[in-house]
Amino acid sequence: MIVTEAGDRYRFVTQPDHAALSGRFARHWGGGDTVLPGPRVPFVVAAETHDQGWSDYDCRPRLDDDGDPVDFVAVDGDDWTDFYARGVDVAADIDPYAGLLVSMHAAGLRRGGYGVRTEILDLSDEAPFASFVDAQEARQAEFAASLDLPERDRETLDVLHADGTAPAGAIRGDLWKHYLLLQALDSLSLYACHSARFEATEIGPVPVTGDDTATLDVTPVGPATLRLDPYPFEIDALAATVPQRIVPTDADDLVSAYYDADVRRFEVTFVA
Repeated sequence: MIVTEAGDRYRFVTQPDHAALSGRFARHWGGGDTVLPGPRVPFVVAAETHDQGWSDYDCRPRLDDDGDPVDFVAVDGDDWTDFYARGVDVAADIDPYAGLLVSMHAAGLRRGGYGVRTEILDLSDEAPFASFVDAQEARQAEFAASLDLPERDRETLDVLHADGTAPAGAIRGDLWKHYLLLQALDSLSLYACHSARFEATEIGPVPVTGDDTATLDVTPVGPATLRLDPYPFEIDALAATVPQRIVPTDADDLVSAYYDADVRRFEVTFVA
């Protein structure tokens, strides 16, 4: 559950709804110099389902010892690993390449983002994440073998697993471009779902034409309008809807208040 406290209210957005927003970005990605390399549909599956393992847990707010809601970044480690292991299964049942990407995303979240998300700590030597990362990277190797990936993509995985960062030249492979793009879409969606107040930020790297990458500059230009530069979507303005529930922070029973609250739909528009 993504929890944002703003004044005297909590705003709740589920992880699957956040992932669905990532999927909407993926379906419309590819305007201007930005690219969505093939295979396209498996990538969209990965973007839309990458947090599906949270679906049961996110049926209600979870409270800490002080009675405050637990944000997704503070979830117990054993629960976290269970969520992402199940999420990989969900994606892989739809498409094995999507399963590979979701596995890379999940392992990367506990391995410093494989060098591209500097805000993520490398916890791959700590329990329970060490065994989780090992298991997921072994599964990635199995996916790669079954999918008969190009040699450069297999080499990228080998170096990621050995060093935790991508080798020089990895950007030339579609697998690494997909990984970079999945991280960017995840970050952009979290920004929209988890911000009490929008402020200018940067997101990236994202693949662009050729083997280059760019950074997206995100600038608020209205209460719910964000300018992206370079503009990455194939339509002139992308309107995105985020389902949310609003609950007073002083509610006597937070879970009851959560279910008493109607689902509201917050709309944010991305423009060039």
